[in-house]
Amino acid sequence: MKAAIMRGKQRLEIEDVPTPEPGPSDVLIKIKYNGLCGSDVHRFQYGAAEEGSIMGHEYIGEVKQVGQGVTRWKEGDRVVGGGGTNPAPTGGAFGGARYSAQSVGFKSPKWGGFAEFITLPEWAPSPIPDNVPDEMAVLAEPCAIAVHAVRRSAFRVGDDAVVMGAGPIGLLIQQVLKAGGANNIYVSEPAPARAEAAAALGATRVFDPAAEKVVEEIVELSGGLGVPVAFDAAAAKSTLQQGLEMVRRGGEVLLVSMAWVDVPLLTVEWIGREVEMKAAYGSTPQDWQTVLTLMERGQIDHKPMVPVDSFIGFDQMQESMERLMSPDEHIQLVLAP
Repeated sequence: MKAAIMRGKQRLEIEDVPTPEPGPSDVLIKIKYNGLCGSDVHRFQYGAAEEGSIMGHEYIGEVKQVGQGVTRWKEGDRVVGGGGTNPAPTGGAFGGARYSAQSVGFKSPKWGGFAEFITLPEWAPSPIPDNVPDEMAVLAEPCAIAVHAVRRSAFRVGDDAVVMGAGPIGLLIQQVLKAGGANNIYVSEPAPARAEAAAALGATRVFDPAAEKVVEEIVELSGGLGVPVAFDAAAAKSTLQQGLEMVRRGGEVLLVSMAWVDVPLLTVEWIGREVEMKAAYGSTPQDWQTVLTLMERGQIDHKPMVPVDSFIGFDQMQESMERLMSPDEHIQLVLAP
């Protein structure tokens, strides 16, 4: 089978490798789609992927073979590559008390979804509802991160909220907020294609932070008080400071993006309002199941995020990863092996 193999910093090679064999309690999945995640791009960009590894974790596909002890799945089942509950947890979310997304979380798996096949233990995948198309299901993993972020936040039904960054995570946070009963949802995004997607998905207003005074505008729209909660899904140099300035007294900035460069903060601008900052990372099986329910109910819209030109082949992987290091016209690129 073919796979995209990391062969050094910012270098992917498409190679033929043996198709994996499922163990007694494993399933072999033929991958149909795998989204190119920002964390994959960071691994590629900063040389954080191990030599010889196969990245990719936003995948869906079809069960092609089951191990002799597998009873949960049969050939032909449509699945997303996560959301199951490990019956033998290893203890400690994401690897323990001193887990670091840079030093530990960004180690690449030896075998990920940038390939034609993958094996998983039978507990790991989740079934795709019958009425959910594959083009929507491929967003399940990033949408689980969005659900987790909203759950971790101080957001309450009826609140106004700001989403900074209209990449895949930001656009999915926007949709989860809408499904959760948000009042006004304001989005800040400089890239035209992403701003257009935010508008198409029902943002109350979309700001261009390169041309507008976003903090001043948000404060004015909120009656001079600021919003209850802002989500930083951009990791740009200015967004965390902007978020802390635009929330009201006692408000919260929920940090879901990961900056790989220093982020400047001027605390005197917001410390007097006793605002809070909170982080969200990854997702839980409950978040995945919530996502699949939202998708089944039609509360997630994939079309503005995954248009026809989002799909690429192996031959476009190298240039696509390079392009996503400075994203502009694309929102979500998806490998179709």
